[in-house]
Amino acid sequence: MKNVLRSIVVASLLASAGAAHAEFAKPAQAVHYRKSVFYVMGHHTAILGAMLEGRIPFNAQRALSEAQIIEFMSHLPWRAFGPGTDVRGTDAKSSIWHERQRFQVDAQDLEQLTPKLTAAAQTGQLNPMRVVFGQTVKTCKSCHDSFRN
Repeated sequence: MKNVLRSIVVASLLASAGAAHAEFAKPAQAVHYRKSVFYVMGHHTAILGAMLEGRIPFNAQRALSEAQIIEFMSHLPWRAFGPGTDVRGTDAKSSIWHERQRFQVDAQDLEQLTPKLTAAAQTGQLNPMRVVFGQTVKTCKSCHDSFRN
């Protein structure tokens, strides 16, 4: 799992280096990027949730790894909601672009909460993880309710 996290970090750093110069050459690239980030984040959130709910065996080291990936990924998608990316064929509501400040607050809430998830996972104890995971999922749901079809 450490190699997966390292690969994600390296790929993201390379992607952000290019994005810093030109962001995305085409809106479709930004849409693909953000969809990919959300897919990966959702995948790891589902794994951690399954562990915390007892649907798969709990493994403290894997839970920490999943939390670290979620934390890292939580910082990535927001720059891909730039001008011209309000396109058909996505789950993004137009309210993202019309209520930009509120959307940014939701994004910041997630970015500030995920380090707490990682910290809770570092304890190796289920109850602290469950509490922060519940808050994290609630934050995701709130944003989905407002800004996702």
